[in-house]
This record gives sequence, structure tokens and C-alpha cells, in this order.
Amino acid sequence: MLKKGKKPEDDKGTTYDKFTEQKPFTPVPRPETTAENTVIGENISIEGNIRGGEHLVIEGSMKGNVEMEKHNFTVGSKGRVEGEINAQNVKVSGQMIGNIKTQSKVQITKEADFMGDIKAKSISVEDGAYFKGSIELEKEPHRKTALAAKSTTVTTTQPVNEPKAQTAKEDAKEN
Repeated sequence: MLKKGKKPEDDKGTTYDKFTEQKPFTPVPRPETTAENTVIGENISIEGNIRGGEHLVIEGSMKGNVEMEKHNFTVGSKGRVEGEINAQNVKVSGQMIGNIKTQSKVQITKEADFMGDIKAKSISVEDGAYFKGSIELEKEPHRKTALAAKSTTVTTTQPVNEPKAQTAKEDAKEN
């Protein structure tokens, strides 16, 4: 048999049913997976543009542009790429013809055969790599202001209306 108990009262004498509060279930967030690599194999040929949300390695051949500003792009030692690359970091070990624009670093390995222009914050070219093109390194903003402050000089000029002081040579000529 069930017993009926008294309902609890608050300070004012009001009775209420006692309920236990249940907290809603909140799933534990999955930890972010480590950056994944997509590899285009040696026997694969792609013609067209690629946009991606993960790192990309080309071991085959590709003709087209690559847009992956927040991920890395690699031309493997057997890879052949022709196109414009815009990625976080770029590493070239194979053959590449085209321009590279990165937010960080470009690495040209000794096996690389690269022709094109590079715009990056830093670059490394290993001894033995073939490189034909131009490099534009972006400066950090704090460096520009420091250099500008150093190059500014204070010059004083004499007012136009005041006569110049004569030198000893000019005094000797007049006498």
C-alpha cells in the first residue's frame, strides 16, 4: 500500500507538489578531427578548378586553379600542376607552372621544378631546386611603422627674411 505524505509548505503556508528538476541532456561535443589530407593519386588526371576544406596533396596531374585559403596544398614528388594556387601553406616537390599566393609559407624542395610567381610571408628554396619566377614577400605591419619612424628626420630651416651668416672666406674677400 502507498502512503500519502504531507505536501511541503513554503513560508507563506502555500502547499506545493515536490518535483525533482531534471537537467536536459546535452551531448558532449566531438573533438575536432585533425586536419585530413586528400591525396590525388599518381594515376589520376584532373582538369578544372578545386576548392577545398582540407589539405590536398597532388601526386597525379592537374590543370586548373586551387582555392583553399585555410588549408595546405602540396605538389608531391610525382605531381604535375599547372594553375594558380591560393592556400595557407604550399609545398612543391614535383613540377609546377603557375602562380602561388599564400597566407603563410611556400616551400620549394630540391626535387621541385617550379616556374611562376610567389606571394607569401616566407619562402624556403632547397639547394638543387629549379625555380624561375619572382618572389614578393609580405611585410608584417609592425615592421613598416618602425622603419618609417626611423627614416623620418627633423630638419630645421632658416627663415627667408634673415640674412645668412658670412663665412670667414667671404669676410676675407670683402676686405
